[in-house]
Amino acid sequence: MKIILMRHGKPALENGRALFARDMTHWIASYDLAEIGEEMATSQAIAAVRDIGLAATSTAPRALTSLAALDLAPTIKDAVFCEAALPVVRVPLLRLSPFAWAFVFRLLWLCGLAKDTESYAQARQRSRQAADTLAALAERNGENVLLLGHGFMNRLIAKHLRRQGWAEGANSGSGYWSFAV
Repeated sequence: MKIILMRHGKPALENGRALFARDMTHWIASYDLAEIGEEMATSQAIAAVRDIGLAATSTAPRALTSLAALDLAPTIKDAVFCEAALPVVRVPLLRLSPFAWAFVFRLLWLCGLAKDTESYAQARQRSRQAADTLAALAERNGENVLLLGHGFMNRLIAKHLRRQGWAEGANSGSGYWSFAV
């Protein structure tokens, strides 16, 4: 019995243009509504889900469309698996790529700045609940479970699964379609 935590595919969203920090609120909202683009799942991701019995996913369109791209239907769809939100901090005059801003905002969030978003402590608590849900699904049904989720939240969930006694068997990195078993 195993649990696979897989990150969604690449969202269909423009991300190369430098933005002011204030523009990130709109960009994040667009990212949260984006489905995946035309890029196919990797052969490693397809192979990893070959013997999946149950599939869980967040409610984000990029996760749902990634699961569909793997030709799987969700057994459970729950916001508990959604990515931890980013606080948007106003920084005047500076323009960065959206992913550079996301990196800066995530670092600030890890240092305790949450503004109007879920705090790091709250996200850790939610990830504990998500890990409990996945472990219960696997143990109750005796089947392999896939979570099609998000990079940062998947890492938090993995920490809790290891604390519960689950052993990490494989890890393909942190990019789109990456996964940990």
